[in-house]
Amino acid sequence: MSRSSNLVGTWSLVSFVASGPNGELRHPWGERPSGELIYTANGHMAVVMAQPERAKFASGDPLQGTPEEVRQAFEGMEAYAGTYEVDMHEQCVVHHVAIHRLPNWEGSVQRRHFLLQGDHLTLRTPPFSLRGSDWVLVLVWRRTA
Repeated sequence: MSRSSNLVGTWSLVSFVASGPNGELRHPWGERPSGELIYTANGHMAVVMAQPERAKFASGDPLQGTPEEVRQAFEGMEAYAGTYEVDMHEQCVVHHVAIHRLPNWEGSVQRRHFLLQGDHLTLRTPPFSLRGSDWVLVLVWRRTA
């Protein structure tokens, strides 16, 4: 495996679609999710994604959110960072997760099939189980730098 200079840069999230059982399609974070993905030349990566227009905590104090405010903030965001490598044979980018919003994912390896077309990068997860059904996430990114 190697690093791909074609992936190096900053990417902005264009779309986030979940494909579920029987071909069901969902936009978990609406039609215009927000997110940034960064791949560096020396093999580091970071991603942060969020639902647009997430509700602010009523108190204004980040340590005084209600349980429901905290739950919605947590569930409406995804973030992790680590290192990466590219498996050109499998057309996968392999993320070695060092830190993650979900502690269970720290130390994990996340494979994403990729398709690079011009300034757009499509990442597709392998199927995974969520609430008893298998889902595939497809994220489209646009190069910004």
